[in-house]
Amino acid sequence: MLASGLALPVLAVDITAVRSWRAPDNTRLVLDLSGPVAHQLSPDSTPARLIIELPDARTAGPIALPAAIAPLKSVRLEKSGQGQRLVIDTLQEVTPRVFQLPPNEKYSQRLVVDLLLKVPVPIASTVTEAAPVAKVPDQVTSIPVMRPVEPVTPAAKPAEKPVISVPEPAPEKPDQRRYRNIVVAIDAGHGGEDPGAIGAKGTHEKNVTLAIARELEAMLKAEPGLTAVLTRTGDYFIPLQERRRIARYQHKADIFISIHADAAENRAAKGASVFALSLKGAGTATSRFARMLAERENRSDLIGGASIESGDDTLRNVLADMVVAGSLDHSLHMGRNIIDRLGGLTSLHSKRVEQAGFAVLKEPGMMSLLVETGFISNPQEEENLISKEHQRELARAIFEGVLRYNQRYPAPDSYFAWQAEQRSKKTVIASAPRVEKKPEPVRDSTRAEALMSGQSGAPESKMIRYRIAPGDNLTRIADRHQVSLADLRSLNNLQDDTVKIGQTLKIPVN
Repeated sequence: MLASGLALPVLAVDITAVRSWRAPDNTRLVLDLSGPVAHQLSPDSTPARLIIELPDARTAGPIALPAAIAPLKSVRLEKSGQGQRLVIDTLQEVTPRVFQLPPNEKYSQRLVVDLLLKVPVPIASTVTEAAPVAKVPDQVTSIPVMRPVEPVTPAAKPAEKPVISVPEPAPEKPDQRRYRNIVVAIDAGHGGEDPGAIGAKGTHEKNVTLAIARELEAMLKAEPGLTAVLTRTGDYFIPLQERRRIARYQHKADIFISIHADAAENRAAKGASVFALSLKGAGTATSRFARMLAERENRSDLIGGASIESGDDTLRNVLADMVVAGSLDHSLHMGRNIIDRLGGLTSLHSKRVEQAGFAVLKEPGMMSLLVETGFISNPQEEENLISKEHQRELARAIFEGVLRYNQRYPAPDSYFAWQAEQRSKKTVIASAPRVEKKPEPVRDSTRAEALMSGQSGAPESKMIRYRIAPGDNLTRIADRHQVSLADLRSLNNLQDDTVKIGQTLKIPVN
């Protein structure tokens, strides 16, 4: 029996590893531990030198310490009595935040030291945009009602005497005071302490998602009327709520696309999927697969080192706002456009837009989707996901879905609304009676085959023959030639949108 005056011996806690992650506004140090550890900020600390006393900690041997990369000047572990002392010197003043994280499926006990920077350290450009159309408004409180743009059918040519043809107006430029770019926030899932799913070859989901996000950013940057922003530009952790905040309040995004790569115990599972937020609360979903995926993705905060918001009350309030703003309905429309494009590139795990309580999508006032680009747990899809070419094609499928949505449902104050106005003006002008001209003799046999007489009343009465190439689909061809799908089907006697490589289509030229 122990005497009452003797204290019980304290079990030493082993420090097994030290890691660091750098974000634009903070640097994070993580100590992997064998168990919970007592820690205290030393009174000898200064804004540029942080000293943390770990009286019960020990090191079993040499430990690799983070390199001196700004804002870190040096990191070292020192013997301090029976324990250890962590000394962090920085190149600028920082505000420390120290806390512990319990074990989870990926990590043991961790001590986290966040160094919050007063002056952010740039990692990479977080905003890239096309030639500006107009400044984004300071406040965007809701998504305006967007109606589909229907092709305007020109009136048939009246049986009157020919008149002088109406000259087409000079090309116009959008009024920068009235029209703005659509801001698309691209969220590369996971990062830093949170690797996401890990493939059989050790591929980390966080690296795949960032690579696809950068490809998508470049494509959006090159498209007039669209602005691209990245929620993260490097390998660091961002809490789910912060990702939404960066998109909505820092960049005033209209559209939020979170990119992921799935994993399953069944290594045969394959295919891409698109998800929106569920209407019925955090615990409900359109399928068991969607619910399980949302639960796994929502644990990202626990792995990366943040507390996750919980409770259906928060979700219900968000959903009420989203329904009023119409963002959820439009998210589903845009999701279907993306699924159509992905289906032409890869297999689909689900052919509809699934819905579940994804925490990263809970932001009213912007359209939000989560795209699972494939199963990294499937060996063949892992090979595809690390292929630069496949990453680029996945990004293109998402890009085309976003672009097609904005062309079909242009926001009233956007560049795409201006485009729709210009098309309407040209259609009205084209429908005016024109002077009939005798057809010029065609000397080139190739051109003779390409030109055909169109239906009576067509503005230019000319068509071209187009041969279907690999990767083509009817919607993409219609977009490229500014022709409605209905006209293409009618002219070519198509029952649906199915086309085959090598097939020849008649396309009107306006």
